[in-house]
Amino acid sequence: MTKGKNSGKVLSFLTQPCLRCGARRVLGQPCGECGRKAPVGEVNARVVERRTAVARVEEQLQSVSMEDASPSSAHLPSREEVFTILQSFTKALGDILKNPRSVEAATQMADLQRTVNMMQRDCEAHPHLRPSVTLHRAITRSLTSLSGLWPTYARALTAPNLHQAQEIGKAGQKLIDAALAELNAHEDLVKTTQAYEDLSITDFLDRVIAALSMSHPELSLMDLGRSGAREAGELTEVAVDEAHGAQYILLSTIASIHLDPQRFSLVIAESAQFCMAVSNLTAIAQEEGALDGLAASTRMLYESLVSFEAILARESDGDALLRRVIKFYGELYEDVAGPLFAWYNLLAGTKQQPYTKLVQKDVSELARSLLRNPATSSFLEKAGVELRNAAQHGSTFSVSGEVVTFRLRSYEEQRTRWEILDEVFSLLESLAAMSWSLSNALTQRGCPVPLSDEDAAYMRVTPFRFAGLWLKDRGTIVLSAEESESAWKFTLDSGSGDVFNLALALAVGVPKSISKVGVRSSMADASLVVPYSAYELLIHWPADSSAPREHLMAVVELRSGCIRNNQSLLTESDLRYAVGCFGLFLLDGDQSVIPHLRRLMKMAGLGHWSVVEGYISECFGLWRVQDARRSGKFTTKLKSWLEQNPAPVIPQSRNVIVAKSLR
Repeated sequence: MTKGKNSGKVLSFLTQPCLRCGARRVLGQPCGECGRKAPVGEVNARVVERRTAVARVEEQLQSVSMEDASPSSAHLPSREEVFTILQSFTKALGDILKNPRSVEAATQMADLQRTVNMMQRDCEAHPHLRPSVTLHRAITRSLTSLSGLWPTYARALTAPNLHQAQEIGKAGQKLIDAALAELNAHEDLVKTTQAYEDLSITDFLDRVIAALSMSHPELSLMDLGRSGAREAGELTEVAVDEAHGAQYILLSTIASIHLDPQRFSLVIAESAQFCMAVSNLTAIAQEEGALDGLAASTRMLYESLVSFEAILARESDGDALLRRVIKFYGELYEDVAGPLFAWYNLLAGTKQQPYTKLVQKDVSELARSLLRNPATSSFLEKAGVELRNAAQHGSTFSVSGEVVTFRLRSYEEQRTRWEILDEVFSLLESLAAMSWSLSNALTQRGCPVPLSDEDAAYMRVTPFRFAGLWLKDRGTIVLSAEESESAWKFTLDSGSGDVFNLALALAVGVPKSISKVGVRSSMADASLVVPYSAYELLIHWPADSSAPREHLMAVVELRSGCIRNNQSLLTESDLRYAVGCFGLFLLDGDQSVIPHLRRLMKMAGLGHWSVVEGYISECFGLWRVQDARRSGKFTTKLKSWLEQNPAPVIPQSRNVIVAKSLR
């Protein structure tokens, strides 16, 4: 759907020269130049024709048939239906402007206005049920704008002059723009979530990234965390880290189309503030099984989603799908909601048992307890006991057309398919908000929910996977990626740029079990082996340090540790420059460089550079025994070393292996 304009629909007025000043004057109106009034009884035939057309439309609208006035079927109009009405209105208005005397054009406009009125009644009567809450609101707001189009343009059609008609027409165009904006915004949301629901992309994380790239095309993958943390912080008024910021963007995107986004925002804000405000959060986290229970809940949610998606991909029978939806609800209620409800009961103080005892309690009772407590009552819409019990006993419910009949011992009721779906999505809405808020609060308190290597591998959210995503996100073309028990290897496109720094950046975040990270963009280059311990000297050196000599020493250490073709990259020229620098500092009275000079002497000895060793010894001798004449001559020699030898630089290579010891 695109934005349309009503330009080109021009109102025409009969004019004639003013008898006083000669300017063109609209018939029936005073002269715009000199103000001379129109003669008594003078009319503008075209204005009269348009007023007659408007009166004809209004007359038909007032004679509404009994059929039009009867209650509608509560059908929720689609975006396409509303857009078609908007297009039809533009055409009908053009027909009236083209031929105001056309009865057919007036009838067409009246029919359209009646259709809009009926659609509005349908929206009012249609229940606000997930997953159509957002569509319902978009359609309702669009129809509100459309319902004002005819009254607005009727005033424009009957305006006595062009200026008034144009001003009223602008108001009409704003209504058209508002209706289109609602429809287009909803369509954009649908496209975003379609990427998330595209089951042809089998990997969940790949679908998530595709959806996020559509909903936030202006942000890189790394920027999403920062942006999400800012948005979530503004909504919840609590501190949010970047990982939970990215999760928030994902959840809010899904909520914006499948859930009730207004209630989701309310629950996530209230539950986030609740979790951050309670004083017993850390104490509960230290209880046996408490954090592990949340981790298991996360794993079970993923397993349930994977199995449910597999059914969606294969099953086409509507009744079978509905039965699986009810079963899915039961799995969520028992396996995912149970640990979460236990946590919130402990946080609220409504239950006093240890976590391991409480989590074994009936989940329905835990839900009722949360609903009874004022601090947590808004987190759930209902306990959901009936649907949960039906999920456990498949013989207690049956499906017939749009109606689902439940027959349990203490409960018998008929509900529509859409009411069942609404309750399922309501539980997902609450669990998503409550889980996010609790996980974020635990992270802020230094007690993050643990994720085992096995669970991370099962859900494919491993550090290695994120490393590959980081490379792709920065525009790097990854030709291949290999992971073993102790090493990561990435082969990049030949135009990938600074491979050296990419390898070091990846090595910063590797798990303890990984001892080597290899990155290459050229098969021709010999491998450059970089000890991470030497690189740490650089990354820990403060950027705003007043002593750049520390950075120089770190670069020398790095070059000394780097190996290519079984040889160190450190050269005698590197040492001469460093000795020239540090020697001058020492002769000037700066004793802080003595450890550096001793380290350089050791390097010179290993490299069999006797001249360098001699210069360092001379520096120490002149420092111990002052001799102005000898110091002056030696200072000149040190300065010449600085001038004749280039400063050591961080090495570069297109084939880098970072060797990182276990820490």
